[in-house]
Amino acid sequence: MYQEDNKYVIDGPAPLEPLRNLSLGKLIYDSLSANSNNHEAMVDAESGRSISYQEILTKTSDLARSLVKNGYGYNTIITVSSENSLQFYIPVISSLYIGAIVAPINPNYTEEEMIHCLNISKPKIIFCSKTVSAKYIHLKKNKLSYIEKIITIDDVDDLHLQDSETMEGFISRSLLGNFKSKNFLVTEFDADKQVAFILCSSGTTGLPKGVMVSHSNVMVRYLHTLDSRYGLRAEKFLGFLPFFHGFGLITNFVALILKQKIIVIGKFQEELFLKTIQDHQIESLWVVPPIVVFLAKSPLVENYDLSSIKDIVCGAAPLSKDIEESLKQRLNIDSVRQSYGLTEATIAVITVPKGVPNHGSCGQVHTYMTCKVRDVESGKSLGPNQIGELCFKGAMVMMGYYGNEEATKRSFTSDGWLLSGDLGYYDELKNFYIVGRIKELIKYKGFQVAPAELEAILLKHPKIRDVGVVGIRDEKSGELPLAFVVQEPNSYLTEEEITHFLSKKVSSQKRLRGGVVFVKNIPKNPTGKILRQELKKMVIKLKSKL
Repeated sequence: MYQEDNKYVIDGPAPLEPLRNLSLGKLIYDSLSANSNNHEAMVDAESGRSISYQEILTKTSDLARSLVKNGYGYNTIITVSSENSLQFYIPVISSLYIGAIVAPINPNYTEEEMIHCLNISKPKIIFCSKTVSAKYIHLKKNKLSYIEKIITIDDVDDLHLQDSETMEGFISRSLLGNFKSKNFLVTEFDADKQVAFILCSSGTTGLPKGVMVSHSNVMVRYLHTLDSRYGLRAEKFLGFLPFFHGFGLITNFVALILKQKIIVIGKFQEELFLKTIQDHQIESLWVVPPIVVFLAKSPLVENYDLSSIKDIVCGAAPLSKDIEESLKQRLNIDSVRQSYGLTEATIAVITVPKGVPNHGSCGQVHTYMTCKVRDVESGKSLGPNQIGELCFKGAMVMMGYYGNEEATKRSFTSDGWLLSGDLGYYDELKNFYIVGRIKELIKYKGFQVAPAELEAILLKHPKIRDVGVVGIRDEKSGELPLAFVVQEPNSYLTEEEITHFLSKKVSSQKRLRGGVVFVKNIPKNPTGKILRQELKKMVIKLKSKL
């Protein structure tokens, strides 16, 4: 029987202003209206094409009116599924104007994955890029009857696909030339109770669930960007994280509200990424660990001038102190900061404050939020330097999982704390450190081994580019740690060299008794979290061949 207690609770600092009950649609409509000029809002890094704030205001207002005229409005669920593009946010913003709910989906999903995610929210309209429109047309015609319309967002006139239409065509047909953008009225509602987004949870330990994020949840994230304690405000923002994922979706949406110029990278390409930073003089970056490893280790970096970078914030997965230091030295910058968050708490809830050197830490609790570290077995809150599960309360916590009351109930303690599933601790200065995920811990002879710890050590090896560690079953010991390793190009590396390298740095139970498997890449989700279930499937395939 759990005995919950709140003896040790860490509150974020006092906010600079109270949380406003204001819809995101009203917030961004007012921002766009105040900047209805030809100032560039988004620029495509590869083609140079751009869209202005005036164009976004006009297009979003016209699309919102078109949706309403076709019977879609408050609480209509709309999916957006596309690569990063100049048009991506048009249906997103239009939906927020009218109180519709946006459920973005990864366009790279397999048909089975798409069906699972679509069945969570059952959207009536799919806004997608032309590259994936055929997939959705097939699903609409043959498998998912609840889909009523498929609209392609690409700014093209040459698309002739049955059972779909272009966004421009939909607007033109709906409004018949009767455009009155400046008179548009944004729908009013209680921002605390209205769902803005249904986001797919990471799905690293099972099938994704639909996380309901309210308008007020995202408003808190916006207010954080106005707080100088959390970040560097810059004129330009690099939009390369996937827009369909919560991390990319919300950070770029906030950049639009703040009137930053977003340089859009449609699909991550190493040299395009580096060239864009150089040519556009990008000062600050929101990144995920694979990007940090790339910047710290890739020889390509030497071919570009990245001296404009002043601040890097890394989230989505833990970053080792050594990689952090390597990046600082290579780019000659002082500020490489970590941030911790989860989709269920509207992305970032802990961040290293600007100008505070916290090597290896993911930072301190944000304003509007409260955290405690909870013993997994007893439910009691823990003091400094004791490892337990991080739990949260506050204005960024999700409304729950869409259509899944049982999963929602399991995600909270009896007294309302959100269970993160992540293990960590805090020190005497209230700096937090992440150890790993509860379900990912390897149990060797009763000892708990955190894969993230072994991965951080192995990444120090100069011949290792990337690594993922999982446990494999063993009758005598329970589980044995096994490493999947991606070696640096043109390097020679053996299993013996790797196991010996690690053995010198860890205690006996953490050694790679499960062995080493060399692979070309480590499967990860869009934000860089290792898909350990995929690695375990690879283990099963390897065993079947023996």
